[in-house]
Amino acid sequence: MNSSESEEAMKQAIGYYRVSTQKQGKSGLGLAAQQIAVLNYCQTNDYELLSEIIEVKSTRKCRSMLLEALTLCKKLKATLVVAKLDRLGRDVEQIAGIVKSNVAIVVTDNPHANRFTIHILAAVAEEQRQRISDTTKEALVAAKERGVILGKNGKVLSLANKKAAEEFAHKLSPIIKRLGSKGITSVRAVSRELNKRRIPTFRGEGQWHPSTVYTLMNRLKWAGGQAMEY
Repeated sequence: MNSSESEEAMKQAIGYYRVSTQKQGKSGLGLAAQQIAVLNYCQTNDYELLSEIIEVKSTRKCRSMLLEALTLCKKLKATLVVAKLDRLGRDVEQIAGIVKSNVAIVVTDNPHANRFTIHILAAVAEEQRQRISDTTKEALVAAKERGVILGKNGKVLSLANKKAAEEFAHKLSPIIKRLGSKGITSVRAVSRELNKRRIPTFRGEGQWHPSTVYTLMNRLKWAGGQAMEY
């Protein structure tokens, strides 16, 4: 195969990035990080990155650049490549609409996810966010009823998040126990298995790390409260 035939054989991709200047650094996945993830994926998997489209401070109802990216993908028969699922959207209805657009989609931190899997992951992430939101509201109401003066110190929100995290940990308890029965007990080994099985994290985003597994196991008071093995 000559060089021209090789170029013709390359798959084509459109990179889509969404950022908010106010929250860009908070998630750890700003524009540069998204671009690196997409570029690395394209280079590793023989995609030609035809164009990169950036959405800044978009709202749920107004995603004009995403629509432009989808239209371009249809026109060029290209694949839409994003760094993480939440760059596409943060609710199931929105993700479902994109999945039904007949545009091939690749999420670089879960590249083997098909349309059905992407829909399921979006549903899990949305449910997790809603549960955290509901728990936070309940904590705020309870605090007001006790006469707590709600300031900006975040104490009430911290308690609400703690409760939600504990509930999440107990939901994962059966999985952790099954792994333990197979001799998978160190935080490094457990984090690898959770990532391999595509188990969502507490925030429904990103990957498991030894530190997050350590926190999870401590919430479950695993190993009788002993320090976990790294």
